[in-house]
This record gives sequence, structure tokens and C-alpha cells, in this order.
Amino acid sequence: MKISLRTILFLSVAAAIILTGCTSGTNSDVIPSATATLLPSTTPTIFPTATASPTATPTPLPLNGQQTQYFIDTTIDYYNRYITGTSRAVYTNKTESPINEMVFIVYPTIFQSAIYIKSVEMGDGTDVTNYRWEGHRMVIPLDSPLLPRQQISFTHEFELYMPNREGTFGQTGRQLNLSYWFPLIPARTEEGWQVYEISIINSQIVGEHLVFEPSDFDLTLQFSDRRENFKIAAGALPEETDGVLHYQMPLSRTLTLSISDIYTLTERETNGVLIRSYTFPEEAYAGEAAADLAVNAINLYSDLYGPMERDLISLVEADFLHGMEFDGLVLLSRGFYMFYNSTPETNLTMITPHEISHQWFFSLVGNNQAMEPWLDESFATYSEALFYEEYHPELLAWWWENRVDNYLPSGYVDNTIYLPGGYEDYRDSVYLNGAHFLQDLRDTIGDDAFFGFIKDYVRTFRYEIASSADFWTILEQHTDADLSPLVEEYFSNPPETP
Repeated sequence: MKISLRTILFLSVAAAIILTGCTSGTNSDVIPSATATLLPSTTPTIFPTATASPTATPTPLPLNGQQTQYFIDTTIDYYNRYITGTSRAVYTNKTESPINEMVFIVYPTIFQSAIYIKSVEMGDGTDVTNYRWEGHRMVIPLDSPLLPRQQISFTHEFELYMPNREGTFGQTGRQLNLSYWFPLIPARTEEGWQVYEISIINSQIVGEHLVFEPSDFDLTLQFSDRRENFKIAAGALPEETDGVLHYQMPLSRTLTLSISDIYTLTERETNGVLIRSYTFPEEAYAGEAAADLAVNAINLYSDLYGPMERDLISLVEADFLHGMEFDGLVLLSRGFYMFYNSTPETNLTMITPHEISHQWFFSLVGNNQAMEPWLDESFATYSEALFYEEYHPELLAWWWENRVDNYLPSGYVDNTIYLPGGYEDYRDSVYLNGAHFLQDLRDTIGDDAFFGFIKDYVRTFRYEIASSADFWTILEQHTDADLSPLVEEYFSNPPETP
């Protein structure tokens, strides 16, 4: 397939960003550490009556109303890059083991002087002063353990001084991005908190290291000045009264905002989902194309994976050179928009469906992104192939060549983010070889079994954190084919296959 000169130039210039569909990018102001860690438990003691908490919203979903609840109240001084806020977290121990230390991920501490924690209080107003820092985690020892089904709440009062940086957390002259911007509680299993260190190799962040359960978010947001200037991209639509915005996002793993005083806005709707596409004025035409791509992606993946369980998706042109997924919101590199040439042979056409697919693999079905990133990134990359197969079948071979095979992918699909080779080895094995594995699996078991398996997998583990073992358990229910050659080729820790 002949590729236009402009596409060839773009693929050369953007080689470093074409495969960054879901990465945090390069940062010089972070604390590197590549070792995954789990926080140990302390010796259990007797626990007094837990602080009363609001009644959970009734839900028929698997968490049975025990999901963590966040109540955030914040004021943004956009032009002075200053934010004040309080965040109250109400947490239920959903395990069968006592919890002796609470852990909060305070992501802005990664960036020098970006956050000041003014105070921490228990739900009854008692000051918490005995916490300690472990990297970007605040660890709060409990006087007595939190027993199964008991609740506890903490309120953090904080100030943000937004760093002048391009990224998912930072502010440039054109955009304010707030990801992981207030204290968040990580997922927990019977073994302990699922907390891991950032992987930074050769000055590049490799993958994502945060693991969150679905939670309910309730945000009250206002601006200190000039509310009329701003468009706010989020994963939900707000109710607004006298300049005060109220957002509610139930059963979400993240609450992310992107704010600008120059965004243009395009809207589409499909299958009951509103698509809002936010772009900078000079790329408004590409924002229209991104919205149309999202329509096609949502329609296709709703058919292949099951219904999209959100009523809004915000697409945002990011003032940096990579992409990133969040619940109901995706950030897409400005390079994808700048080089869009109105043909399907572009990064915008490839990566928009990739990020949309994360509303199923990451948002709906979670996974341990540090230790088993293939469970979302391999699916997301292969979702691109399915998009081309459906809408541009004449370019499917082009997609495989330019997106995957030109990089000569190798390595085990089940690599972690801590592999010594850094980002390129991570990309080649988890993203690219992951796509080859899923195609080979499909070829081996047939379309009916393959897509039946994926729908079953999504349905079974919606709003949970799935594991590789869960993947294979569901797969075994859909095929009796000999999968041992695939397992041997693609996996370093092979499961027992039928």
C-alpha cells in the first residue's frame, strides 16, 4: 500500500510517540525507582468503633455498595496555577483480613513542591500526625485494625502549585491537566495494598504503576475568577449553579479533569453515549475527525465486548506527545492532531480507538498495570487492528506493518513494567507482541470462540481487578484447542492450559 509523503514524514518524526498510546511519558522531575513493593502489615490490635460514614448508594454491581467514596471540594485559580481543596475518603475493608495501616497515593508529591498537605483528619475530626511517607505514598498507622466490613474516613486539606510541565499532571500556557491530583486509596487484596514504585529507565517512565478499585467520586468545583473563560473536560457532565460545578462519577477508577480557556468543542452521540471532543483552535478540524472516530470505535467495541457502561466520553487534545486513558476521558497527543491528513493512515485514526477501548480494558475490567499490564495494553493494541478490520479492511496489512511489525516485536507478553530494557522492550513485548498473541489465539480457536470468550471475560470481571489466571480460566470455558504452543511462545510464566 502506497503511503503519502506526509505520512512517511510523520512516521519518521513521530517514531518516539506513535506507540505511546498509554504511557506517562518522559519526566525529569520524578524520583526513579524500579522495584515493585508491597506494604507490610503490622501486628493487629483491638479497634474502636469506626467513624460513621454516609450511606452508600444502593447498587446491584459486584462491589455491593462497599466501594470507596470520595467527596472533593476544590477551587481553581487557573491563571496563578494554584488550587485549594479538601478530599474526604470513606473506605470499607472489603477483605477478610484486618487492616493495620491505611495507604494514600499522593501522586503530586512526585513533582517537586507541587502539593502541600495542610492537614489530615479522621472522620471524627481527630488530627492525624503520625503518618509517614514512603515515596509518593502516605502511610497512616491505625491505633487498632480496621476489621472486615468496617468503615473509616479521612479528610485531607491540600494546596496544589501546578508545575509548568507538559503531562497528565501539570499546566502549560494552554491547558491544565489534573490526573491523580488528590489523595487516593489503592486497591487491596488479602495479601496487602497493591502499591508499586514508578519504573523509570533511561529517563523514561515505563507504563503505569497505579492500581485502583472502582470508587464513587463526588466533586464540587469552582474557579476563583473568570469562570466564563473555561471549558472543562471530564468523565461526567456537571450540574452548575452560580458558577459552582458538581460532578458525580460512580464506580470509576479515576477522576480526571482537563481545563483550558481556548478549547473548541465538538459533540457527537451514539448508542446513548455523548462524545465531547476538545481541541485547540488550530486543530479544530482534527477534533471533528476524532469525534467521528470515537463514534465508530464505541459502536464496534460495544458489539464485540459488550455495552459501554458510561454515558460520556471526553476526547482531549493533549499539550504533550503521548496518550493516556482515564475513566470517561482520554488525552491524545497534539502530534496526532497536528499531522492528521484526513486519511486513515494516521496516528489519530490508530490511537483514538486504542484509548477508547480502555473504557472496557482498564476502566470496566481492571488489572494490575504494574505487574500484568498486558491485560489492558495488549487488548487495546489489538483493538486497533479490529477497528481497521471493520472500517478500513484494505489498510489492515498496512496497520500491522506500520504499527507492529516494523518494530520487529519480541519478548514475553506477560512482562512487567520493570523489565530492564525499558520502554522499547516493554512496548515491543506487551503492546506489540501482545497484539500478535491475541491474533494467533483468534486464529487458533476461531472467531466465535474468541469473541465469545472476550464478552464473557468482560462480563465476568466488570468492576473488578482481573488477573492472568482469570483470563485463562474464562478462556478454558470457550475452547478445547491445544494452546500450549501459544503459551510457550508468548508467556514467561505459562499457565496450565487444557
